[in-house]
Amino acid sequence: MTLRWAGRILFVAAIIVITDLALQPGHAMPATLLGSDKLEHLAAFAVLTVLAHIAWPGVSRWFTVPILVLYGIGIELAQASLTVGRTASLADLGADTLGILVGLGLLSLVRPGR
Repeated sequence: MTLRWAGRILFVAAIIVITDLALQPGHAMPATLLGSDKLEHLAAFAVLTVLAHIAWPGVSRWFTVPILVLYGIGIELAQASLTVGRTASLADLGADTLGILVGLGLLSLVRPGR
């Protein structure tokens, strides 16, 4: 199995897990793993960014970044309308976006000049 396919499988698995956790009712949510909801958002989107670039290395970040931001917006909209005890949060979306930037920063450390 190539690294690209492993990245794709892990990316899809991460999307499924993150979406499931995001849409859990508020009372069913586990305690935060990283001590802060915002840190968890940041970490999740940093991981998604890195996995997206491993899975689809030829795709421009100018395509990947807006897609991940739209995914974050979709999660917040779904939380506002589909779940009990959850609300949309601009702070969560900000943490998602910061996570994307952290992921891009990590990628630039590994692959300078790209």
